[in-house]
Amino acid sequence: MKNNKHEQNELQRMMEGRAARMIAAAVTVFLCVLTLFEFVALKMEWNVPALAVLSGDNGLWTREYQREELVMDGSTENILLADDGETPLTGSGENAKTNVGENGSGGTAQTGENAGNGEDLQVEGTEAVRQEETETPDVSGTGKAEADVKETQTPEFSYYIRINRKQNCVTIYTQDEEGEYTVPYKAMVCSTGLYNATPRGTYQISTKYLWRELYGGVYGQYATRIHGGILFHSVPYYKRAKDTLCTDKYNKLGQQASMGCVRLTVEDAKWIAENCPEGTTVEIYDGEDPGPLGKPEAQKLDKSDPDCHWDPTDPDEENPWQQTETSVTESEQEKQIK
Repeated sequence: MKNNKHEQNELQRMMEGRAARMIAAAVTVFLCVLTLFEFVALKMEWNVPALAVLSGDNGLWTREYQREELVMDGSTENILLADDGETPLTGSGENAKTNVGENGSGGTAQTGENAGNGEDLQVEGTEAVRQEETETPDVSGTGKAEADVKETQTPEFSYYIRINRKQNCVTIYTQDEEGEYTVPYKAMVCSTGLYNATPRGTYQISTKYLWRELYGGVYGQYATRIHGGILFHSVPYYKRAKDTLCTDKYNKLGQQASMGCVRLTVEDAKWIAENCPEGTTVEIYDGEDPGPLGKPEAQKLDKSDPDCHWDPTDPDEENPWQQTETSVTESEQEKQIK
């Protein structure tokens, strides 16, 4: 009897050990498949809402993307802008601007919920000084801040930029009579990063580019660095040419679609580059309300249209969309004269 009982106990322990190993193996396989699926989904820009929950705010591929994006700072295809947002600097790439660091990131230190996480993904031209993190205030639809937006930059900066990551909407604020950034001035539709790849936090913008090579072998106009490998820029182009717009990506404005950067129309990216000097504060947060000015409607391009590879908002005089608008305006003026 004792031998039988001992054999039964041994068999039970063996089965329990085997079950534990099978569970561990199943969990490992699941995590590997999930990571691979997350990587493929991010590369292909598949919008799978469940992945935003599973991957969290700062997944493995988000950090890897930021590293790869920083490598693009040294591309000879880049054309840097002076801080006025209008004057291209002589030269290109990492040697074109004296205040750009080894990898071209430049700028000042930023504080963000995902800016650190044990790894400094931003390469700074100067010694980083971490700021005290503050809570993100909500803004009501009335245009008044429920909790006043704290002034985190000196009065010499005209604007304060808030990006509602969840709603894919950018709101620009200017100062009230007390010098605080509570007056909504301008709203822009955007595309933030898939699966929360755009990190929440408060940052100061730095380096600007007329053209910048982006991760994945594409290009962006009017790129302005927010933090590390995260930038404002136009919807990507297949080549460094204004008639090679990625139409599919343009039609995703208003939803999460990027690898982490904040995509804008050319008009809006140009406005930020020209009107927001280095040091302007950018706050990235999640909210149910797009912002006090609402969320602008994104224009959709018909892929069968021969002009679909131009951004309709690009002010370039060679833009066929601009020429069409000019023709319509002239026609209306002629009718009024008659």
